[in-house]
Amino acid sequence: MKAVISVASVLACAFLLDAQITATLKTSPDGSNEIRIRNDAAVSLPAFAIVAHRKMDDLVSRALAGRPSDIPAKFYFDSAMDTAVRPLLPNEERTVAESSVLLVQGPPAGKHFIVFEKPSVTAGIFAGGATTGDAALLTLLMMRRSNMLLAVDTALETLSGAGRRNVPPGWLIEQFRRMALSRFYLLPEQQVGRDLYQSILGKLINLPDQPLGSPFPPTAFVEQETAMLRQRRATLVESRPSLEDAARIGR
Repeated sequence: MKAVISVASVLACAFLLDAQITATLKTSPDGSNEIRIRNDAAVSLPAFAIVAHRKMDDLVSRALAGRPSDIPAKFYFDSAMDTAVRPLLPNEERTVAESSVLLVQGPPAGKHFIVFEKPSVTAGIFAGGATTGDAALLTLLMMRRSNMLLAVDTALETLSGAGRRNVPPGWLIEQFRRMALSRFYLLPEQQVGRDLYQSILGKLINLPDQPLGSPFPPTAFVEQETAMLRQRRATLVESRPSLEDAARIGR
């Protein structure tokens, strides 16, 4: 609990009073809806998170007997962790989540949606490290970055060490298989590195057979993967608010 409060205090120090984000719902005539987020600040928004509840109509609830009718959901978008995520520019609006369709037996027939309620919690990190929104959600954004950096460092050390020792292929594949396992006792925010481990695992499995006596993993493969990992590491280390400051205060 001390660490959570401490990290939140770091984020509060970077708070920008006139910077904010707005999450809205847009409903379509067919009954579906979507969550849209708008950056109302004068600077770009590289990372943001939204908590919203999903609900079903009575027909869908009966068809899915035993499942809760009110389903909370968290959505994270962070360009420091995922190169596919584009920062939200000033005054830009973007759809970040859409309701899902369930086809159930009528009457009435037709499409039935699990729709979103108005987002209840939002948080964001602006370019330069200023923050806005819910402190607990901001802490989770920082937790995801910290755990991704840990995953990148672990992958770097494992690949670099294997490259120096010329380990058996099966040993290295098993190492990444274990790292990629889902841990039920960890929060989703603590398991963000699984996709990274799974990606490297898939590449290792699909490496072509090497001539007898060749180093494993191949030198070219190690160099390529570690170069990409170092770039990801640099992006996370240089991100703001500082992960180093948050970790130091959390001790």
